[in-house]
Parts: sequence; C-alpha cells; structure tokens
Amino acid sequence: MPLSCIAQFNTPAEASMAQGMLESHGIRSIVDNGTILSVIPIPSTIGGARLMVNSDDVDEAIRLLREHGDLDR
Repeated sequence: MPLSCIAQFNTPAEASMAQGMLESHGIRSIVDNGTILSVIPIPSTIGGARLMVNSDDVDEAIRLLREHGDLDR
C-alpha cells in the first residue's frame, strides 16, 4: 500500500512523539528523513522529518494529530 506524508516536523524527536501517539491508536507509521536530520540539521522549509502513514489511514491519522495538538487546526 502506498504511503502518504501527513505532517512535517522540525526535528526527528517531534516526529517520533507524534509517531508514538499514532501507533498507540493502532496506526503504523514511519518517520522519513529522521536519520539524516539527526546528523545534518536541515531547515524545515527544505523538508524536515516527515511522518508517513498508509494511504488508508490518512484521515484518521490527521484527525488524531489535530486532536493531540500536533497539527494546526
């Protein structure tokens, strides 16, 4: 199943916290760019740490991120 980027974070730590919350609700996800950002800090305007989920989980994942304050409303 294809993955979709649902959010970008300034740091891998922020993305990992959101990832943990999603996974506690049964939504599997991955953090893309996390490793490179921990070695070479890149401004979030260029990419940041991207949180990716299965395309089928996009709506629920975004709802949860908003509910938990990880995304702007």
